[in-house]
Amino acid sequence: MLFTPDKTINRILWVSYTCYLLLLAAITLNTWQSPLHFWSAWLLQVLPLLLLLPGMIMKYYRSYSWLCFLMLAYFTNFVVQAYAPNRDYYDWLGLGLTIVLFISAMFASRWLQRLTKQ
Repeated sequence: MLFTPDKTINRILWVSYTCYLLLLAAITLNTWQSPLHFWSAWLLQVLPLLLLLPGMIMKYYRSYSWLCFLMLAYFTNFVVQAYAPNRDYYDWLGLGLTIVLFISAMFASRWLQRLTKQ
C-alpha cells in the first residue's frame, strides 16, 4: 500500500513522489547534455536518490529525514549551476524541484512519525 488512511499525509506523499520523479528526470536531462562520461555522471547524481526509494515506498519517516539532508547537497549544487555563466533552464528546474521536495519531505517525515507514534 503506497498511501496512508490520512488524506493530508497522502497529499504530501503525492507531492514528494512527483517531485522525486521530476527531479530524477531533470538530472537525467541535465547530464544528457554533457558529452563526456554521461553514465558515470548520471549514476553519481542519481544513486543517492535511488538508495532512499525503498524506504520512501515503505513510508519510513527516517527515509524522508535523510531525503531532506540529501536535498541540501542537491540544493547547493543546483544553486551553483543556476548562477553559472553557462546555465540552462534544467538548472532552474532542478533548483525549484529540490526546494519543493525538501519541504514536502520535511512535512512527510514529521507527519509519518506522528502517525507511527499513534
